[in-house]
Amino acid sequence: MNIVQQLTNWTNEFLPPHLFLVEVEQMQGSKKIAVYVDGDNGVRIEDCRVLSKSLNAKLDEMEFEAEPFYFEVSSPGVDKPLIMMRQYPKHIGRELMIKLKSNTELFGKLTDVSSNSITIMFKDKKKGYLPNATQKEIAIEEIAESIVQISFKK
Repeated sequence: MNIVQQLTNWTNEFLPPHLFLVEVEQMQGSKKIAVYVDGDNGVRIEDCRVLSKSLNAKLDEMEFEAEPFYFEVSSPGVDKPLIMMRQYPKHIGRELMIKLKSNTELFGKLTDVSSNSITIMFKDKKKGYLPNATQKEIAIEEIAESIVQISFKK
């Protein structure tokens, strides 16, 4: 078993029910491994610290690989796309930029999440989000990438 698979297994073992593993990523040609975790209500720094300490203890115990590497534990961050269905509900009310597998890009406010689709509301260019705005339901299998848009406007 390689280090990414082992960290995946251990992370799933150590995480409390309100947190979940999004991805364990090793950058090509790099000694850095990133462990991304998320939560139904976000992730605290303390959650990352506890997981990192647990993973370090396991790695020390196993003396896993001869070549040195380092890893970090964090939330996916705003620049990372949503890749798991469980990540969507906490973003209801936020704007998403969605790239479909058909190479179409959509931009709108996430209004609903079901077991296999999301619904977004489109913005009127002049008036913003209106109560009777057009909405579109999108099947998860149609989505290539969803990125939460950060706005600093009030």
